[in-house]
Amino acid sequence: MKNNTTLPAALSLVVFVVVLLSACSSNSVTELWTAPDVSKISFRKIVVIATSPDGAVRRAAEDAMKAQIRSAECVTSYTLLGGESELKNLAKVIAAFKAAGAEGVIVLRPVSDRNEITYTPGAVYPVPYRTFRGYYARPYALRLFYQEPDRVSQDRIVQFETSIYEVAGERLIWSAATTSTNPENLQALITEAAAVIRAELVRQKLIPPS
Repeated sequence: MKNNTTLPAALSLVVFVVVLLSACSSNSVTELWTAPDVSKISFRKIVVIATSPDGAVRRAAEDAMKAQIRSAECVTSYTLLGGESELKNLAKVIAAFKAAGAEGVIVLRPVSDRNEITYTPGAVYPVPYRTFRGYYARPYALRLFYQEPDRVSQDRIVQFETSIYEVAGERLIWSAATTSTNPENLQALITEAAAVIRAELVRQKLIPPS
């Protein structure tokens, strides 16, 4: 007959269960702001600029947002300004926008990329049960020293900020942050974030649905 006193030691080996990044991702809009006097955004030409020092991120973000703009002509900043170093020259950036005849500017900015860890303590009673039959039918009912182990889950949280400005007067008229949880990859993250921004603008009736 085996000695059951070894069970607690065995359970201690699985106190922490690390759950890897989920295969599913989600995007949500937070920190939403609209200028009080703005009820519609109707630029005829827009420039999209992603203020990232990484050329690949910049081009991917600008292309993804351009694909979501259907009611106006849209130009990406990398076709106007070239290398990322030119983004630091404010006078040159503004001059490029005006030379292109842009009425509006959409600015995309990576804000944060962090891992968030959530700890869930274990429980002696794994699930709630209200009847004897419901309890006794459970596989753990007759097991010695059974309890659910503690759990640690890790999520990757990535946030982008999107701001819309008028070129004339350089006034901010709309801004929002998009938070992505467990993005599959960079391209999926940017594409989904751009789609979420468009959906939010449509929801607010600031742009037409198509």
